[in-house]
Amino acid sequence: MTKRFTFLFASLIALASCADKAEQEDINVLLPETEVFVQGQMLSGIATKGSYAWPHNQADEGWEAARFTIRADGKIQDFKNKNAGDYYGRSGSAKTARNRGKVSSLYPYGHYNDRDLDYYKKDKKTGENIGWFRYAYDDKGLKTQLAILEAPSVDSILIDIKEDLTNDINNGKNVSANTKKLNQINGWLEKGADYLNSHVLWYVIKEVGMQYGWHVNGVITEDEVPDYRIDPTQSIPDNVEIDIHQQDHYDWNEIKTSIHIRTDCKSITLNLPLEYESIVEQDDFNIREFNYYYKEYVIKHKITHDENGITIQISDIPAELISDLKSQFGDGLTIEIHSYCSNANYWDQLKESSVVKTGKTCQVTGQITSAFNDELIPIRILQP
Repeated sequence: MTKRFTFLFASLIALASCADKAEQEDINVLLPETEVFVQGQMLSGIATKGSYAWPHNQADEGWEAARFTIRADGKIQDFKNKNAGDYYGRSGSAKTARNRGKVSSLYPYGHYNDRDLDYYKKDKKTGENIGWFRYAYDDKGLKTQLAILEAPSVDSILIDIKEDLTNDINNGKNVSANTKKLNQINGWLEKGADYLNSHVLWYVIKEVGMQYGWHVNGVITEDEVPDYRIDPTQSIPDNVEIDIHQQDHYDWNEIKTSIHIRTDCKSITLNLPLEYESIVEQDDFNIREFNYYYKEYVIKHKITHDENGITIQISDIPAELISDLKSQFGDGLTIEIHSYCSNANYWDQLKESSVVKTGKTCQVTGQITSAFNDELIPIRILQP
């Protein structure tokens, strides 16, 4: 039964007693749900595109709008730094059109929990939020360049900040501190745009507080930052690599399946032979389908839960996409599937996971690991 039937099923349930429905919702709302990420983009609940404002998602063209700011103290911090006062540039409504650029929606971002904020949904019963926000972090400011498609000139950012600081000083706000900052900015601007643009280190790209709420933060350094967009020395394997990992999750027993597709495989099917009764889902449906759109293509993801365990099928993978990603970002297509179990006693079953088949003959490799031991199990390849 696919998601297409979700609404029909929900309508039938609505005819049942209110008490039974409320009781079932109380149970289901506490359960996790299978999640699929492609290139860092969560596929469930994709928001409808709006006008070109910030935040803005233009995933069909491979980009999303981002705000660019520079740290006031010139220091590189952990990407989770939350003190907005450390940055030059403001986020008020009057400034939303300033210093805006583009970041890639195809880059294989990592994920972090942004203050337990809500990415897609909020638990109606407990009020708890789910934070699966994307980020790329590099304290050398090199790899982040791969995800920045268009950045505003640094001098334009500083000129805007100079205007803000001047207004604050004229209004008697933090005069001493703001004067010190203003003098520093004037010193940077005297060096000229060419100097500034080659000496800014964009060290973090992250979604903050909302889906598509991209912020890019940088610092100005005395050292010139080399161009790292294409590394000619990097060797990119032509393979499919699978990493299945039993995670140490604080609430539910989580399995993270990462699939790195760096060659033309057309499709791939994996099986995690877990006990059906232990697989956790928010509803009674055994099949979930997710679509990822690239140009005129639709890459299909089908997750099945049945007596065979968890079966992951990815199909309609265009060779053009793999080639584009390898040339632009130095890697292929990255897919993550987060699955959940009701108990932690499934390691022996998980070790039997396998690549069932690929659509084209190609090199496939991979491993199965656990947060609870040091074992590394090569994944079984049934039909490469």
